[in-house]
Amino acid sequence: MSRRASIKAEPPAGAQVPEEGLSVGYLMARARASLLAGLDGELAAFGLNAMQYAVLKHLADGNARTAADLCRHMYYDTGSMTRILDRLEEKGLLRRDRCRDDRRVVFLRVAAAGRAQLPRLRAAGSRVLEHHLAGLSAAEVDNLRSYLARMIENGKASGGAHHHTRTGKS
Repeated sequence: MSRRASIKAEPPAGAQVPEEGLSVGYLMARARASLLAGLDGELAAFGLNAMQYAVLKHLADGNARTAADLCRHMYYDTGSMTRILDRLEEKGLLRRDRCRDDRRVVFLRVAAAGRAQLPRLRAAGSRVLEHHLAGLSAAEVDNLRSYLARMIENGKASGGAHHHTRTGKS
């Protein structure tokens, strides 16, 4: 069962909405859960889930080269990431290659089968996102993108330092 499987796009029947109403954080969490659930549904036909797709996409896009890179980029723990990588390797979508200079380092590569599947996986991701953005004008989508980017930058400027301090990592 995936880590997200217990997170539903809709609250359980009888669940109480937070006292402050539909707060921004609550709505963002619900939107994320809905996107992930939709993506899981689209990717089921490929035998994949949203997190497996995200790993392949980040590797293919050059955002990460190692499991440690993926964990930092995706805010995922090492044990869960290892299981995702094992499954992708078993499916023939991912390769692990040891670094020649430092045998402790293992580089991750999207295998030929993974590269062949990526266009269809990206199309599935686009369909889910388009469905969720239905009814929003181009200007509203641009505003949403801008707001989210600013939130991320604000988090990097303040919250990022707190996160690293809490976990003991630098």
